[in-house]
Amino acid sequence: MSSARKVAVKVLSEIERDGSYSNIAADVALNEAGLNSADSRLASMLIYGCLQRKITLNKVLRDMAGDSFRKTHPFVVSVCLVGAYQLLFMDKIPESAAVNESVKIVKASKQRFAAGFTNAVLHKIARSKPEILKTIADSDDLSFKYSCSKELIESLIKDYGFELAEGFLKASLESPKLICRLNNFADTNGLLESLSEKGIECNNCDLDSAFTLKGAGNVERLPEFRDGKFFVQDLASQIAISDLNIKEGMNVLDVCAAPGGKSFTAAQYAGKSGKIVACDLYEKRVGLILNGAKRLNINNLTAIQNDATIYNQSLGQFDRVLCDVPCSGFGVIRRKPEIKYKNLSEFDELPEIQLNILKTSVKYLKVNGEIMYSTCTLRNAENKEVVDKFLSENKDFEVVLEKTLFPQTSSSDGFYFCVLKRKNFE
Repeated sequence: MSSARKVAVKVLSEIERDGSYSNIAADVALNEAGLNSADSRLASMLIYGCLQRKITLNKVLRDMAGDSFRKTHPFVVSVCLVGAYQLLFMDKIPESAAVNESVKIVKASKQRFAAGFTNAVLHKIARSKPEILKTIADSDDLSFKYSCSKELIESLIKDYGFELAEGFLKASLESPKLICRLNNFADTNGLLESLSEKGIECNNCDLDSAFTLKGAGNVERLPEFRDGKFFVQDLASQIAISDLNIKEGMNVLDVCAAPGGKSFTAAQYAGKSGKIVACDLYEKRVGLILNGAKRLNINNLTAIQNDATIYNQSLGQFDRVLCDVPCSGFGVIRRKPEIKYKNLSEFDELPEIQLNILKTSVKYLKVNGEIMYSTCTLRNAENKEVVDKFLSENKDFEVVLEKTLFPQTSSSDGFYFCVLKRKNFE
């Protein structure tokens, strides 16, 4: 059985070496490690905490270690990151445990000769903790203070102004809430009371049927989850579907549906007399939608494989269309912190793809139908600018509603959505 710290070091090394996604690498490593629930939680906290604070921690380590840090083996760097994160940002971890366990990991590795270096650097950080934390808090360098690429920070400030941008960066270092939705196709009477009896903290959100869970661990292990009484869905997506104004009996198309959360919520609003067609490009992801719908006993949903960039006449016409396009994902950096270190140039081709999907998707709209364009990013280049370009080329459409959600103001992930419909020229 591996220790929580060893698992964290392994995952961080893998992400740094292979560019793996944090959630996938962490899930695989935790499943293989056989940790108990407490150690599994600790490993997750260390992995995501170190990724969230990567730029900050690396600068602190460079300052403490001097020039020698540039020559340090990547494995030892990962160990030092885990140790430094515990010392600076986890008050419940004893200083001795943070240092000694880190040294033990190095001693048991091929880099054992670096144990003394690790010990010295971490002890120096421990002694300097108050000064280091004050330096971070007082810094005018937002990249160092909030551990984010300068390029992304400049983009956020350009799009939203300094106050909103800094508020988002600050919120991105916080742990996101686990937000769920009641399944109205199941009997959910007494659900929250049942979960509370298990020691899980449950609180209703302002939006109907939305609630938060705290201390639930892996929700997939809960019998209430397996029985389909609820599903996990961030508040941003729930707000967006609510604002699309889906009525009982409507037909709804979700062109980029996997893993299916928005389709499931749309199915609730459409009711048993409505119809949901959920599409995805990949067969495996269509399977995820079908499995979720089966667990939730959603019988008004069909999932099919379909390319959102190509018009498929056989799908027919719909009252509502969901167009949640592939995006850079900067709105969810609390959950996938490695995204915020990517170069923006990696996403240069996305707006053209997004616009193409939107232009294709409107062909499925009935007369007087409405379409929702949405992303989980906070870049105007992928949001407002895409919609504006569409409107400039399609004068018969108008905006019904447009919203940008921020964690610090909406208690949700960063999210953008815009509801469009054809103008009524009567």
